[in-house]
Amino acid sequence: MSSWWADSSRALLTRVHRQAYARLYPVLLVKKDGSTIHIRYREPRRMLEMPVDLDVLSPEERRARLRKREAQFRDKKEEPELGDDFDMERYKQFWAKK
Repeated sequence: MSSWWADSSRALLTRVHRQAYARLYPVLLVKKDGSTIHIRYREPRRMLEMPVDLDVLSPEERRARLRKREAQFRDKKEEPELGDDFDMERYKQFWAKK
């Protein structure tokens, strides 16, 4: 094998024929302006969306996003009520000494 194939600058001429990580998944990336590109990502997802810069948004849009976020947090705080219907007499036979 020639030294040209083993040279580290070979990647300048063509793409690298190996991946840095064992498995990267093809994912559609949606940019802020709505354009899309295909990338490789470490988790299998259908689509990734770039975060929105809140400094660029108008005050109305910013308040709408804040209300939407607060509504999500309010719904998650509700804890389900757990009922205890364990009857000790039903399982007494398993730990009773014979």
